[in-house]
Amino acid sequence: MQIKLKITYLRYFFQIAVIGILIYLAFGYGERTFEAYCPFGGVEALYGLFTTQNYTCALAETNLAMFIGLVVLVVLSKKSFCGWICPIGAFSEVLNRIGFKIRKRKHYVKGKLDFFLRLLRYPVLILILYFTYKIGDLIFRGYDPFYLIFSGFGHGSLGTLSLVLMSGILVASVFIAMPFCRYFCPLGAVQDFLSWVGIVKIHRNADSCTECGLCNEVCPQLIEVSENQRINHIDCTNCLECTEACPEENCLEVKAF
Repeated sequence: MQIKLKITYLRYFFQIAVIGILIYLAFGYGERTFEAYCPFGGVEALYGLFTTQNYTCALAETNLAMFIGLVVLVVLSKKSFCGWICPIGAFSEVLNRIGFKIRKRKHYVKGKLDFFLRLLRYPVLILILYFTYKIGDLIFRGYDPFYLIFSGFGHGSLGTLSLVLMSGILVASVFIAMPFCRYFCPLGAVQDFLSWVGIVKIHRNADSCTECGLCNEVCPQLIEVSENQRINHIDCTNCLECTEACPEENCLEVKAF
């Protein structure tokens, strides 16, 4: 159990370190701004590179390098970027934990409603890319929690509208696990196309599993871990919450293939 706890704390360490670096960059330190290290910027830059051989707006080669790195990471370890690095995922997780401490219960969006809400991230992705390529500007800035938080609602924000949207996401995160990540994140939609590959994933040993269901309860993505031999779900972030919650030895393990 100590090893599992150390792994979880390591995840928290990575999240805090990334947030610290982004705050450092947001205050103007470093050679590039915090936006340069957003992998979604690499997705937004692709059209401009193919059509005019130029980067869109403030995007640069760093964004493209981050996106390529993300693709490699997704192939190796599914959506581990979301569970270990992304600051919005970290903020959402903290807010949901605070909400649980206050309410002493969890609220879930389940079944068909959850399924259809997850599909929303695809039209969100299409709309963002369409208008970014058409206008030649980063139109997502005014709606992007990452940009709004670390820029302090700076250039590109939509004033009251951005404030209302950001407040809605934060409040929703207290009551629902990872609402932006699961339903609206365009970078999550991009990762979906490769997440099913995920060489490193969680495996369940059916012989030692007692089907207690604790792994299902702690999964922030509402994946039915106890019903699968291998967790191939595209939304798995390899956060390892399920492995920590599992009371049985050698039941849930992280393996390749």
